[in-house]
This record gives sequence, C-alpha cells and structure tokens, in this order.
Amino acid sequence: MKKVRCGLIGLGNIGIHHFSYFPELEDAELTAICDIDPAKLKELKVPKDFDHATGATRLDEKIAKYTDYRAMLDSGKVDAVIIAVPHYFHPEMAKEAFRRGIHVICEKPVAITGREAREMNAAHANSNVVYAAMFQMRTDPTYIKIKEMLSDGTLGEVRRVSWIITNWFRTQAYYDSGGWRGNWTGEGGGVLMNQCPHNLDLFQWFFGLPKRLNALVYLGKWHDITVEDDVSVLMELANGATASFITTTADTPGTNRLEIAAENGKLVLEGGRLTFFKTEDSVQRILEQSDKGFYSASPEVIEIPVEARAHGHRFVTQNVINAILGKEALIAPGTEGPNSVELANAMLLSGIRGRTVEVPVCEDEFDELLEELRRDERQNAPDKVFDWKAYLDSFKG
Repeated sequence: MKKVRCGLIGLGNIGIHHFSYFPELEDAELTAICDIDPAKLKELKVPKDFDHATGATRLDEKIAKYTDYRAMLDSGKVDAVIIAVPHYFHPEMAKEAFRRGIHVICEKPVAITGREAREMNAAHANSNVVYAAMFQMRTDPTYIKIKEMLSDGTLGEVRRVSWIITNWFRTQAYYDSGGWRGNWTGEGGGVLMNQCPHNLDLFQWFFGLPKRLNALVYLGKWHDITVEDDVSVLMELANGATASFITTTADTPGTNRLEIAAENGKLVLEGGRLTFFKTEDSVQRILEQSDKGFYSASPEVIEIPVEARAHGHRFVTQNVINAILGKEALIAPGTEGPNSVELANAMLLSGIRGRTVEVPVCEDEFDELLEELRRDERQNAPDKVFDWKAYLDSFKG
C-alpha cells in the first residue's frame, strides 16, 4: 500500500475539521464521506464560534458520499476510517470496521462505559488492523515535555498532583444546540464525558490510573441539563501520592493549572508556561534531615523551554497513516481509550453514590447506575430525553 484511502464518518463540527486538513496529509487520500443527513453531503457548515480553526471545506465530486456507514465500509473504497459521530455510536461503528479489516481512528471518548470500551478492545484484538484514539493533546509539545520529565527522573517520584481545569466554559446555548447534548439518554454524561476526556487521558498517561477516588459530582448545578457540570475529585495514586481534579463548564474566566509536587521540586503548567521549582535536595531528605524547623530555602526557578511546533488532530491522523504504512508507532493507541472512560465512570459512580470507589469500578455497577439515571430522566425530565432511534428514523424516506 502506497497511499491510505480514508473515509470520514460524521460531518458535524469536528468531522468538518477533520475533512479540512486532509490536503495537508502525506500518503493519504480522503475517498469517502458519510453522514446520515443528506444535506451535509452537499454543503459543509461550521458555527462561527467553533473552537477549532477550519480550513478548506469544498466538497470534491470525486469523493464518494454515503448516508449509511456500513455501505461505506462495504464499498471497497476505504482502508481506514475516522469515526467523528456522537460517542453513543463509537463502539458499534468501530467493531463493524474491525470485522471488515478496516483501520480505525476513533474520536474521544471511545465509549460511554468501561464495558463498551473493553469490548471494543476485544473486537480489535482479532482484527489485525491499526486502532487509534483521537487524543490529539498527546501531540502538544508542552504535554510531551511533562511526560518526558516524569519518565526520565527529572522530577523524581510524584508526591502530589493538582489539576484545576475549569476553562471548559459552555453556555446554555451550547447545550441547546443539539438535542443529544446534556442528557443521559443522548450523551451519557456531561463535562467528564464530553469536555474532559482529553484531560483524563493525559492524567492517566502521566500518572497511571488511581487506586481509589472520592468525588463530588453535581448534576445540572449551573445549566438546565440533567448531567454533571461541576466535579471535584480526590484520588490516591498507585504509589500512595494524592491527586485532585476539579472541572466545570460554568466558570469564566476559567483556569487550567496543573501542579505536580515531586521528590525534586514542583512543576507547574499554567498560561502556556512550564516552570520547575527545583529544590536543593530531595524533598524527603530535607524533611527528615534539615535542622531548620521552619525550612524556607528558595528553590531554583527554571523556565522549561518547550519547542513551539504545530500539533493537534492532523498530527494524530498523520501518525496513524504512518503506522498503517509501518513507518512509526502509534501516539495514542485506541487500546488505551478505556482508561479515560474508566476514570470518568469511577468519578460519576463515586459522586452520585456518595462513597469512595476502587478504580476501575465494577462494570455491572456502573451500567446499573447509568440505566438508573436514564430511567429517572425519562420519568422526571421527559423534556430532556433524547431518542436516538427516532432521530435516526427521521432521516429515512
């Protein structure tokens, strides 16, 4: 194979963004697009306030067009697909592609529940194809540098982590823009399921999954929605370190501050600046051996240089193309997708049940909780219920 023929499933906001960068890719060609709405196959429209810059969106007549993704998969026109539809459909579509020997790039989150994500991995294990998750933040040079400093011993063992990620502000108009948003029947979750999968992926990429956690989860605290829009979590990591994670879609101006207290000092990322406050000795040695009861030596303040280079969705897609052609390893293997899903599931279960939970949580227990939330929504907030079957049927002749 000299050039990978790609199909794009879903022409919503993020799907159009994927469409726009294909001319910049090497060894790849967009040969097919698919959306259940025939109107989107004629004209691509992106909201003016969409937070990803979108370039050329002219529809080339040579690109095959489908309203049924299975027809696209069966067409013989694609070697790989990008799944850019609401995450409710990710597991089904990925498994159908795996069955046909078609490579998959799946948007985040790969699934709503840990069970579905694990089943996707099982289906992939028998497919012999490349499977990637669209965790494009792993291509950001700042996060790459943090990962490097954690891995090469620069920071030493992690003692405490704090991540305040409240710059995911969304208005009520955002939730009202799509009937599937902001409810359990359509979206399956709120800020943890839609906005934070990238942060949850980076968290587990840096520190691994926690052993246990305790969360405060508020449903529709600030917005007229039934899912979570305000979350605060305290976690215990595998090495005994503690970590806090705070997020909401209701703060403006919001904050994005990651602070890692480690054996050799403290690393802080905020406002695009990465700063290392390096102690003169190991923190634990200072604690145990210093004769100064009120130790206050100033650390060495080191601004960590980060190479300014382009990153994002296009670079994950290019990486997958290269992996298919045997040129490099995957940046974001889809098989790691369940980790962020399991972390979100654990936070929801802990917050809604009001107790500490082990990670990963029991799949049966989370499935029971999700069904309970959907049932309650149908009974007590019927105006918020979204019926995917009725939505799909509305496009049938």
